[in-house]
Amino acid sequence: MDAELARQELYEVMNQPREFEVNAERALAIGKRYLDVDNAHLTEIHADSDYWEAVVSTDPIDGEFPPGLVLDLGSTYCRRVIADGGTVALHDAPAQGWADDPVFDAHELHCYHGSPIVVDGEIHGTVCFVSEGARSRPFSDEETLFAELIARMLEHGLQRQRTADEIERLDRFASVLAHDLRNPLGVAQGYVDLFRKTGDDQHLTTAADALDRMDVLVSDILTMVRQGETVESAEAVDLDSVAEHCWQSVVTGESDLRADAGLTVRAAPDRLRRLFENLFRNSVEHGSTGSRAEPGDAVEHGGDGVTVRVGALADDAGFYVEDDGPGIPASERDSVFERGYSSEAEGSGLGLAIVASVAAAHDWRISVTDAPAGGTRFEIEDVVVLDTVAN
Repeated sequence: MDAELARQELYEVMNQPREFEVNAERALAIGKRYLDVDNAHLTEIHADSDYWEAVVSTDPIDGEFPPGLVLDLGSTYCRRVIADGGTVALHDAPAQGWADDPVFDAHELHCYHGSPIVVDGEIHGTVCFVSEGARSRPFSDEETLFAELIARMLEHGLQRQRTADEIERLDRFASVLAHDLRNPLGVAQGYVDLFRKTGDDQHLTTAADALDRMDVLVSDILTMVRQGETVESAEAVDLDSVAEHCWQSVVTGESDLRADAGLTVRAAPDRLRRLFENLFRNSVEHGSTGSRAEPGDAVEHGGDGVTVRVGALADDAGFYVEDDGPGIPASERDSVFERGYSSEAEGSGLGLAIVASVAAAHDWRISVTDAPAGGTRFEIEDVVVLDTVAN
């Protein structure tokens, strides 16, 4: 295959507005033809756990090295690329002194050409070209240069993809932050207004508590941005106490809370508060029109509220949060946890998505069903229950 034509084809492929994996597979196919080898792979190396994964591969699903295959890093020639940080080229492994290598013993690969992929300053994986049989001659400088060109193009694509994912993640957290600040801000504004009307300093104390909660929320979001969406440290938490505390942070109008789960669970307290606050807000704002928070009316509302209950599931499988409001139609239950879902035109559609993300971070399973009183029940299962108290 002519080098100039191969480079031209490669540039055309990588400039197409397709999914990265599609372009990567086509780029590898071009390299495979140019180098005249059996297969080509884009790999990800997990050096901390010593395993190798074929992210993109020209090998079919039923081949020896299909996409998605995971191997011990030590059983691949790529380990030398990672160790040396540079290109490894084998045209005939046994003839080059690799007959006793565990890779040759396991796979009998005579031919290998591997180049490192670096993303965010760290080795991410490799681009490698392999054949079971040996080549009649070593890889030329021009062939190595072409393989390196593919590696750099895929490296750039991966870096761009990671940057885009990071921007999306930061944007998502910014939206969550703005959403979660709305309630404590409303509480603070409402009690400041009451202080102006009554002169009672106690209202300022309540407003200050709401502002402190806003500060905690900002810190929580920053922690999530830096640590990702997994729970790094959990501790024993009294479920009812956390629920009652969270109830004070939500504009509840004439609604009531009954927290009688009697459970001590293993959870990240800050994340658990976010789950309760968003579930409570969902029940209060959508449970009855009279109890929804309105602009400029953050403290008192007319109309009937809802009763929200936090209880234990059978067999200590977890807990539930339910209300006696109008409920969620069965046809909508599969979509309520999606970002953007809201039954209100002015709603942000983030509240229940936040709940789902908190549950996922704990490896909990959350579902929605009917409450016995006809409202909505959210059931959170697979919770580690440390202790129970009879109610």
